[in-house]
Amino acid sequence: MRDGTVPAVGWQIGPRNRWAYVHVGEVVKTVPVPRGGAVIELPRADTSLDLELPPYTDGLAVVRDGVLVHEAYGGEMHETSLHLSQSVAKSVLGLATRLADVDPGALVTDFVPEVAGSGYDGATVRHLLDMTAAVDFVEDYESFVAYDAACGWHAPIADAPRSILTFLPTIGPADWRHGERFHYASPNTDLLGLVVERAAGKPLAQVIADQLWTTIGAEHDAELAVDPEGTAVISGGFCASLRDYARLGLWVADHAEGLGTTPISDPTVPVSAQGYANQWWRRDGATCARGIHGQLIAVDSDTRTVLTILSSWPTAVDAKLDAGQRVLVRKLTR
Repeated sequence: MRDGTVPAVGWQIGPRNRWAYVHVGEVVKTVPVPRGGAVIELPRADTSLDLELPPYTDGLAVVRDGVLVHEAYGGEMHETSLHLSQSVAKSVLGLATRLADVDPGALVTDFVPEVAGSGYDGATVRHLLDMTAAVDFVEDYESFVAYDAACGWHAPIADAPRSILTFLPTIGPADWRHGERFHYASPNTDLLGLVVERAAGKPLAQVIADQLWTTIGAEHDAELAVDPEGTAVISGGFCASLRDYARLGLWVADHAEGLGTTPISDPTVPVSAQGYANQWWRRDGATCARGIHGQLIAVDSDTRTVLTILSSWPTAVDAKLDAGQRVLVRKLTR
């Protein structure tokens, strides 16, 4: 429940997000993602790396070949804090979809008939996974209000959808066909979450717990934001501890096949992003999970190196801060 410290409006931007990103359950509705089974230990190196925390960094971890060689915290975060991952959550779902063995060639409407007649008509699970669904939705973080309101991340808007499942059918078709081009749209991932939980016959939080959180040997329960009707906000609402995000990256180091492998030719996408597939990016030679306001898991499979950075940048996108993260990726994974 909210304690009045951070209002629902504006909680995602600075300076409020420094507190809110590690107290998400006190700002929006969440459900637990329980850990289970044996914890995969991350033995600590005898000495830590000589690294300074980049500005607005809440947590930074480096794992190399299963050894935690660096761990540091800033802001409101400590080792048991659950930090919002923004679009890193998409990559979490990409892995859960694979482990749950959902047919990528199946039609989305076979699982979610509510979107029949919308821009998602005719789209397959693969189109959602690879962000190639031809839908008329603009990923503009300055005017995301209607979508945030549907997710329960903003106050309700008059005469607008008040849940994800009523918002999705309002998205119309684009002027190209499914599969023809890369088109990043967060609602694709929330729809994919609905597909996965209906295919599995249980809530998405439990699917992730059973299929992924147990598999990586998580140390802590995670947390997942849900909308007013209980639908998972898996486009950006996953929260976990720093070391468990690092464990996720370490698992990816050994299972990176098909992640971020499709070249991106869209001229609107920054050149730093060279590939995307299965809700993962390929950038600067690393397989990456990325989220606005500075969330990052970067994986180099050759050296089994994982760099995890959790941040609370004041704005959604910051070119200078992003460049600093890219320098760290190249420095630590080469």
